Amino acid sequence: MFERILVPLDGSSRAEVILTQVARLLRLKDSEIILCQSSHVPLEFHTTRTAAIDERMRADARSYLDGVARRLSDQGARVRVIVGNGSPAEMILEIAANEGATMIAMSTHGRSGIARWIMGSVAEKVVRASTVPVLLVRSFSRSPQGDLHPAVAQELAFQRILVPVDGSPASTAVVEPALKFGKLAGAEMRVLHVRPMLITPSPILPGMEAGTSIVPLPTIPPDEDPVVTAVADRFRASGLKVLHVSVEGDPAAEILDRSATQGVDLIVMGTHGRSGVSRWLTGSVAERVLRESIVPLLLVRSLTP
Repeated sequence: MFERILVPLDGSSRAEVILTQVARLLRLKDSEIILCQSSHVPLEFHTTRTAAIDERMRADARSYLDGVARRLSDQGARVRVIVGNGSPAEMILEIAANEGATMIAMSTHGRSGIARWIMGSVAEKVVRASTVPVLLVRSFSRSPQGDLHPAVAQELAFQRILVPVDGSPASTAVVEPALKFGKLAGAEMRVLHVRPMLITPSPILPGMEAGTSIVPLPTIPPDEDPVVTAVADRFRASGLKVLHVSVEGDPAAEILDRSATQGVDLIVMGTHGRSGVSRWLTGSVAERVLRESIVPLLLVRSLTP
């Protein structure tokens, strides 16, 4: 997973924060880092756009990436740079496919203005379409008072990794990427299985409106829940410290609450899952966590229907 890491930049200092945050990954002996930037600006903002303007933009992007690459090379990283074209999300996905990237690592925010990389734009498009794991790191942090501030350029520890599972192909797909991250960081793995409450129609009596009721599921001790124990055992077999929990509730709410209150440094989760009330599709659990979590995310797309 760390063999060829694609890192998209946009020329802003906020986007560059990820280079410090994931410095350990970039320094790995067997890793190759590919820095990329798009020289694309929507045509509607360039009514007199010419080939000369395009060439100047590409030259500026190349000069910027070369400067970043030199800094990383001085720190021992193996780096290449690619200047792409087209919209940022399309460029990232195309380069990832053409270069055989094994992971994409990117900040969820970049410069302000028309080219800003905001949640709901580039990051979500990449997550929806990428066939390789995508590491998303926030370029901001939240104060104890709830205010957002630019993230400090410091290396992230990844000492506690939360791995939500539900027994689906998506949650199975995250096990090996999570394991590799855990072994690299010597992390404590926290495996979480949230069983959604069953919602059933309430009986309709004369003069009453239709409604629903929540049916509690039978309580299962964590050590008797095969969904969570199978993953926990896999991590333990690799020498990692593991905590595992099986609870009932709303999956997204539980993931967000536990990641915010238990000192979690990384959430590793899939973007697809089983059908029915507990499916983990982009637009459901994964998307809510993607939009609301301040904790870094490693999202792994399941290719199993």
